[in-house]
Amino acid sequence: MQERPTSLAIRPRVLFQVAKAAWEGNLFDKREEICQLVYQEFQDRATRRHVANQIRLAMGLEPHDNDTVIGEHDDEALMGLGSESISIADAEACLNCPEDDRACIRNCPIGAITQDELGKVHIDHSRCLGEGSCVHACSFGALAEKSQFVPLIDLLRQRTHPVYASVAPAFAGQFGPNVTAGKLRSALLQLGFADMVETALYADLITMKEAFEFNDHVQTASDFMITSCCCPVWIKLIENKFPDLAPHISPSVSPMIASARVIKTLEPEAKVVFIGPCVAKKQEALLPGLAGAIDFVLTFQELVTIFEAAGVNPANQPDEENSQASWGGRIYARTGGVSEAVGRTLEKLVPRRAQSFNPIKVDGIPDCQKLLEQIRAGELTANFIEGMACKGGCVGGPGRLLPPGEGTGHVNDYGAKAGAETPVENPHVYKILLRLGHANLPELTGESPIGKLLARKLNFK
Repeated sequence: MQERPTSLAIRPRVLFQVAKAAWEGNLFDKREEICQLVYQEFQDRATRRHVANQIRLAMGLEPHDNDTVIGEHDDEALMGLGSESISIADAEACLNCPEDDRACIRNCPIGAITQDELGKVHIDHSRCLGEGSCVHACSFGALAEKSQFVPLIDLLRQRTHPVYASVAPAFAGQFGPNVTAGKLRSALLQLGFADMVETALYADLITMKEAFEFNDHVQTASDFMITSCCCPVWIKLIENKFPDLAPHISPSVSPMIASARVIKTLEPEAKVVFIGPCVAKKQEALLPGLAGAIDFVLTFQELVTIFEAAGVNPANQPDEENSQASWGGRIYARTGGVSEAVGRTLEKLVPRRAQSFNPIKVDGIPDCQKLLEQIRAGELTANFIEGMACKGGCVGGPGRLLPPGEGTGHVNDYGAKAGAETPVENPHVYKILLRLGHANLPELTGESPIGKLLARKLNFK
């Protein structure tokens, strides 16, 4: 009896080959050549169809039932932007996994993955939260997330629009111990980006907004506010399974969306790419009311692949830092960061209310569900609820390059180097507000233009 393979690390190889060909401008000419090259390397463990579908997912296309990469109905313009971010690359690959112990099923915290009578795996996308734990639990490449870097690379090569990289604060330490924010910025400029901005700067704006929201909405002992708008999985979990609690969600967009909305308000021709450790951000960027702000989403793993394909080594780049965010904005990347940032900011903005600020934090989807059940049952007295779907917070996202604990240490160190403790002392926040025509901080909430800009249900065409 033939022994089953124990793993199939095909995706990194596929991503590199696709990124390299895209960067050289000949992906569509070389796609079948790449398929044959990778198939020859992995044919003892993978079918050609499996390889073709992995290439399709790297190109942002849906898997199909064919041994060739491109089908007659594929539309290059929609690569990675028109459907669910996590797909089944090859259901046949599931046969390599014991039917009674499917790692993807075991690691899906909300039971969105099932198997049929033939042992093939299916994803219920109406229940899927899109956090990506199933992809990394699968050793055989049966599941994969779509990439969006093919149309992005094309955009960078064309240089028809200024393209800004909004980089999540979890980046600290991810690209090597010697890769500072300034070196990462220089590396991105080498790729053709117009500039790199810290998403944490826009977390500063959201922090101030949430401090005012807390002051406005939490008035009695029975009032509470659910935050962590930066975590789309946490928000989707509440909307799907705890809709009765949804009215308590902070009415703010995530710092990712805020960064793009502000940039595009100031520079309408700009394109904005979010770079972070979160796979679910690809779906957040497409949500009704949010779509059109962020143009592409890359994980840290995908960015490393692009650097390698383009021959750009961030560690060798000049250190051209453009420091922008406060300590409060930078620590959004780890569990407890949102609560700490809002609490410190509340002390500065509305000192009399700071003493009534009673936060609680939780991470990991099972613990998030448990906390929400306790809130529904009236068993908690906290009035500011922070939830993060990944253990450790954003630093635990599936697109990370470091273990969560190590990432947390780097985030804390990077936060400590900030020039301001909270957004209240951050001059870059006031520069943005002045450029947007606002000087009155309470306008961050309500029906003011800046309040609407930072609120959900605003769509860019």
